[in-house]
Amino acid sequence: MSKYISIFFLSVMVSVLLFFIFGSMYMGGGNPSEEAVYTIGTIIVLLLSLIISQLYYLIDLIKKKR
Repeated sequence: MSKYISIFFLSVMVSVLLFFIFGSMYMGGGNPSEEAVYTIGTIIVLLLSLIISQLYYLIDLIKKKR
């Protein structure tokens, strides 16, 4: 159980780090809410693509066991 908790907190830390990285990229003087939406949207897309790639890995792993 502690492994999953550590993975959860690691992904939270990575999300916060990505928020600051992409937030600084999108800041250019404009609507602050628009910049926040772009930043959070970019982070969600990256994290979802990570989940999708892990699902493909798990599917291949299960296929190899059978």
